[in-house]
Amino acid sequence: MDLKERAVYYYSEQNKGCGVAIVLAANDVYKLGLKEEECLLFEGFRSGMGCGSTCGSLAGAIGILSRMYAKREDFKELCGKLVGEFKKELACDSIECSVLSAKYKTEEARCSAAVGLTAQTLERFIERLEGRDANIHTKGTPIDPAEIKRVKGLGCLRDKRYPDVFNVRVITRNGKISSEEHRVIAEAADRFGSGAVTMTTRLTLEIQGVQYDNIQPLIEFLKEHGLDTGGTGSLVRPVVSCKGTTCQYGLIDTYDLSEKIHERFYIGYHGVSLPHKFKIAVGGCPNNCVKPDLNDLGIVGQRVPVVNADKCRGCKKCQVENSCPIHTAKVVGGKICIDPLACNNCGRCKGKCPFDAIENYIDGYKVYIGGRWGKRVAHGIPLSKVFTSEEEVIEIIENAILLFRDEGISGERFADTIERLGFAYVEDKLLNHKIDKAAVLKKTVKGGASC
Repeated sequence: MDLKERAVYYYSEQNKGCGVAIVLAANDVYKLGLKEEECLLFEGFRSGMGCGSTCGSLAGAIGILSRMYAKREDFKELCGKLVGEFKKELACDSIECSVLSAKYKTEEARCSAAVGLTAQTLERFIERLEGRDANIHTKGTPIDPAEIKRVKGLGCLRDKRYPDVFNVRVITRNGKISSEEHRVIAEAADRFGSGAVTMTTRLTLEIQGVQYDNIQPLIEFLKEHGLDTGGTGSLVRPVVSCKGTTCQYGLIDTYDLSEKIHERFYIGYHGVSLPHKFKIAVGGCPNNCVKPDLNDLGIVGQRVPVVNADKCRGCKKCQVENSCPIHTAKVVGGKICIDPLACNNCGRCKGKCPFDAIENYIDGYKVYIGGRWGKRVAHGIPLSKVFTSEEEVIEIIENAILLFRDEGISGERFADTIERLGFAYVEDKLLNHKIDKAAVLKKTVKGGASC
């Protein structure tokens, strides 16, 4: 067991005071030769000396520092540094037991989390002093390019202003996170980063100012609370969606569909490398707020009007014509006409005709393929079919990803693949042919994404 595990063991299993648990654990790990009765000198620090004052765990850690380094000329400075690291690790400006208990103490585990974090802080501190931790990076010095590439794959992008500072992407469910997850991310930003959190264009959260040495502790902390980092590489990227579920113009449940896509393809295909990144967006209506047609694959909610000319009275002031935001619906020859090629199927005309000339609609999904923004912009092209079920849409997405993996060339986006193969060929392959999923997934594909 390492120092943290031993300290928690003494505290939780042996019911020792927090300070005594730290000292006993350190005595075991560092072979200090202390007798148990000597370790009990720190029993009086339990519960902050019985009055919520100085944290007993910290007192125990300072005691160990005294036992090992009291003869050093800089000993007083060492103690101050350890206290500073303790505050940072526990994300609290106070060393008072009463304050820390309010943050960490639970009925079942008591203060075991705080004891573990204190032991972890002490162990890292001693390892640096002893020069035993080969993984400790000297602050302010460059990171090896291969290591920069490795951590980028974990969602950690180097801040160009510094040689060893990174911004770490935390994955959301298409921009949605719970209030508790908000609190966890805020705490992570305080403990491991600069305290700042930004949003990315794909609705992930990015913790700013993370020192290289803090990357792994940050990732582990987030995992403990059910959160992951990522969103980089030649993979299916985090799915984005508008708020069509709640928006007055939304025609589909964008939250539900995008979460299904997130689970199936961002998580389910996370180990599947592609020729390049693959971005998916879900828009609730033709307003295109989330720009589905500028993604590798975009979905737009549709409400296709079905005209019943027999019910049309040819009103001089047609309410359907007046309600059409793109002026596609027009009364021609005494009857309402809607050009199906020009209509964007927004559904704004629904319920407008008092005589029910447009009473029926087909609700569905339009799918765009081959969109891209960036240095070279490409507008996605819609497939000729309006899909009427989520299952059809999910199948088309999977076919598109598999086709891209199978027939794409490393370094090219899906838009380039479609341009090279021809849209008609790709559409026919997606709509009319079964793709051998098992065979495609067995292929070795080298990704070409640089970010």
